[in-house]
Amino acid sequence: MYNLTFLPFVGKDYKNGGMFGKRIMVLGDSHYGSVPDANITRDVMAQYLDADCEREGWMNTFLKFERSLVNRETTASDSQRIWQSLLFYNYLQVLLDGPREAGTDQEYRDSAAAFFQVMEQYQPDLLIVWGKRLWQKLPYDSWTECDGVSVEGYVIDNGFYTLRNGHRVRALCVYHPSVGYSWDYWHRVIRKFM
Repeated sequence: MYNLTFLPFVGKDYKNGGMFGKRIMVLGDSHYGSVPDANITRDVMAQYLDADCEREGWMNTFLKFERSLVNRETTASDSQRIWQSLLFYNYLQVLLDGPREAGTDQEYRDSAAAFFQVMEQYQPDLLIVWGKRLWQKLPYDSWTECDGVSVEGYVIDNGFYTLRNGHRVRALCVYHPSVGYSWDYWHRVIRKFM
């Protein structure tokens, strides 16, 4: 893939919709570190899904999010089934120095071509964006804003991208699962959009 620095993780059941019956692309913000590696996203997911790997704090982000998809506490077996049904991709195509840092406006703009390249290749039905900061930095090419959808008094930002072949990718913004993320609430939101 020409524009990509970091390749997406594509679950083995993503193409057929897996356990959700829809192709779901999960969009994180960024990786951090000092040595760029094209397989970093795939390596992160392999580490997370390795039941023998010692659990680390960053893994709670993935754990909370997966629970919001199924609305229950999950086992290692559940994690495998869930993530093998998804595509996970981090938007920024540069490494940041550490967690909770933001890229520059230019870095977000420069990452747009790779983002569209991933969507064009994998044709997701639903795009779940982690965090308001990223949501506000996404490109507006081929974008249609939809009215906010209220779920229990909170308005959910949403819209859709129209790909070159006319396929529409419904997109919604959830809180970033690293902090302040109630998986039972976000399950209700995600189910509404599925």
